[in-house]
Amino acid sequence: MTNDPGTGRRPAGRILLTSTVAPLAVAAAGALVLRNWRVQLPDPIATHWNLDGAADGFAGLPATIALVLGFGALFAALGFGLSRAAAADPALTRAVATTVTGTVAFVTTLIVLATGSQRGLADAAAAAPPGTSLLAALGVGLALGAGAAAAIPRWSRGPAAPPAAEAPRIPVGTDELVVWTRSVATGSVTTSVLVAAIGLVAAIGVLTRLWILLGLAVLLAVLVAATCSIRVTVDARGVTVAGLFGWPHLHTPLGDIASASVTDVAPLRHFGGYGYRMAVLGPLRGARGFVLRGGPALVLHRRDGVRTLVVVDDAATAAGLVNSLTERTGGARTDPTR
Repeated sequence: MTNDPGTGRRPAGRILLTSTVAPLAVAAAGALVLRNWRVQLPDPIATHWNLDGAADGFAGLPATIALVLGFGALFAALGFGLSRAAAADPALTRAVATTVTGTVAFVTTLIVLATGSQRGLADAAAAAPPGTSLLAALGVGLALGAGAAAAIPRWSRGPAAPPAAEAPRIPVGTDELVVWTRSVATGSVTTSVLVAAIGLVAAIGVLTRLWILLGLAVLLAVLVAATCSIRVTVDARGVTVAGLFGWPHLHTPLGDIASASVTDVAPLRHFGGYGYRMAVLGPLRGARGFVLRGGPALVLHRRDGVRTLVVVDDAATAAGLVNSLTERTGGARTDPTR
């Protein structure tokens, strides 16, 4: 965490470049490469492979180029609209740029590589499935998505206000040591759905001998186990949220917090799901944090204007303690690790 407020103005030009121009440029570049290969490719080209690795879907090159351009234009429009909806929120704006640019880069690269592997073939039915192309496209998508995020500098959203007079407070003595801690876990229904989905992916991987799916199932199982339960702690150092195995770990020093409040969270309506989420629309737009289930949430209003939250029982007590500790220290940093 950092208390650096960033620049003072919203970088509108860079936001437009990364969320709208970049996906269009990536799609256009991919379409140009495909067009330059037209005399080297079979007609039609293979566009889909079955589980046995045999090509079973075909399309003409013009239709494939149109698909690439249309996909890029769709995500560019989506990026333009969402970046405007994100208003002055830096984190949300970065998330939009990363998603649209990274997704278009992944899809475009995959189509280009899968098509390029067919150059020189007389019949596209002999084309090999794009196994390694998938990994390469994923790498390109992640790299360009990260680059889009890095191209957008931080900027200030304006300082957060100190705790209001009616904000919850817990009386704390000047030299009193206090700690509040609670754990929260995902609901049984959510857990059951996740376990069933992971089991289904693992079963498909075994039955089809697509071991990458089995590996994916194992990875998902580890991630679910690590994030299905978290512990929230409030003390003189600040607010710490840690997963079952110590990861994920999110620490907000007391000196970075302007105030705390409580709100009711409906995961699907406010965040579109469960886990570590960011609200894109609605009254919590721009807020991000851990939403393992619905109910009351502790909301931290940071001094740089960012809001983080965690749904947890007895959130009012946690918010009251944060406000009292913040007022007691006068906003000074008390985290010995900083």
